[in-house]
Amino acid sequence: MSDSEFEKAWGSWHEARLRTVTAPHGTASLVATHWLTAEPQRLHGLEGSWHLDDGAVVGDDFTIEEGGETLVGRLLLRHFRRDDDVAVRVLDPEATSRASVDGISAYSPDEAWVLKGRFTPAPVDATVELHLVDGYVESSRLAGTIALEVDGREVELVATGDASGMLVVFGDTTNGDETYRFRFLKLRADAGGGEIEVDFNRAYLPPCAFADFYVCPFPPPQNRLDVPVRAGEKSVVRSTEGSAVA
Repeated sequence: MSDSEFEKAWGSWHEARLRTVTAPHGTASLVATHWLTAEPQRLHGLEGSWHLDDGAVVGDDFTIEEGGETLVGRLLLRHFRRDDDVAVRVLDPEATSRASVDGISAYSPDEAWVLKGRFTPAPVDATVELHLVDGYVESSRLAGTIALEVDGREVELVATGDASGMLVVFGDTTNGDETYRFRFLKLRADAGGGEIEVDFNRAYLPPCAFADFYVCPFPPPQNRLDVPVRAGEKSVVRSTEGSAVA
């Protein structure tokens, strides 16, 4: 791929990311995550009472099954499960968190940050504990590890999910200064392991960079790199405060 083709492909990806974030019911429009029980309760901003029934979210007039969502006026209500706990998420096109997004700052694309690594799949039933931003500890499926060299250092990244859709949550020494406090990277690999491409230009901000009601995972200790990764997205650019780094 030529330099111009590489930059064009990255530019298309970056534009698609911004569209996903700022869509009417996109990432930045989340205004609440309400955890529910079998006991009916009132929820701020919503009419009627809400409770759980065999894992489904039940309101006065409708039920949202697992994986489902429903539109109530301008609000999109979405079923959300975390282990045995269930919540209803509320996405509002008029959310301040959405209206204030002017863009996503990012490093210029650089093919030097397209690295080759080696993927080692984990046993089928392997898991890894991830600490989430709200203090919860979640047991996630371990896809495997990725060994590669980053800025002259040998590292081994932990990836969750499965080989066809892995998530790497990582931190580096730019966090809190040049970039948000951690970032995500999606990867794909052959289930049997072997060479894998790791393109840090596609590193992106977690949902919790855009709205306060997400429960993103922190990087596991193994994924906290002691080198700078100056590639990918950096921070949210907001209309009222410029580039926001947290």
